[in-house]
Amino acid sequence: MSNDQGQTAGTDGNVSDPDASLPKVPINVPRTLVATVFTYLVALLVLFVVYVSWKQFRTDAPTTLGPLPVGVVWFGAIGAVISSFRGLFAFNAKWDNSYNLWHYSRPLFGAVTGSIGALMYWVLLTIGSTAIVDVRVETFYVVAFVLGFADKAFVEMLQNVTNVIVKPGSNSSQQ
Repeated sequence: MSNDQGQTAGTDGNVSDPDASLPKVPINVPRTLVATVFTYLVALLVLFVVYVSWKQFRTDAPTTLGPLPVGVVWFGAIGAVISSFRGLFAFNAKWDNSYNLWHYSRPLFGAVTGSIGALMYWVLLTIGSTAIVDVRVETFYVVAFVLGFADKAFVEMLQNVTNVIVKPGSNSSQQ
């Protein structure tokens, strides 16, 4: 038998709290940060619904950013927000406030890293090719999402590309 507060009466008549056996996990993440990241997710989902359901909006909105579909910006931002949620949940017990600014800026950073990463992917696909390379837009969306989510992978990719372009190759005969 349970009362209106969710407590259960045992066979001996004593009232017990069903949540008493669950470990109490402190919430160390600032609540304003959780609310902000949740707001980012809701705003991006609302933007998606508006884009899908409002024909005039789709007609007036640009469809491309150069060779890329404009959706790469959204997919990069959504990847970044999902990454923020992962961080909030995974590191709640040992939260480091030095990451707060990182989480507040994630959607913008993810939109940029996802877009630039997708552009780099397109360049790598087409470099040195005289034929037109036809890539499905979904490929760019996945690249943007992944690089928006995994900012460290984007930075590593950027460093690798920079090393190839800027640093001269090592010559084994000069060792």
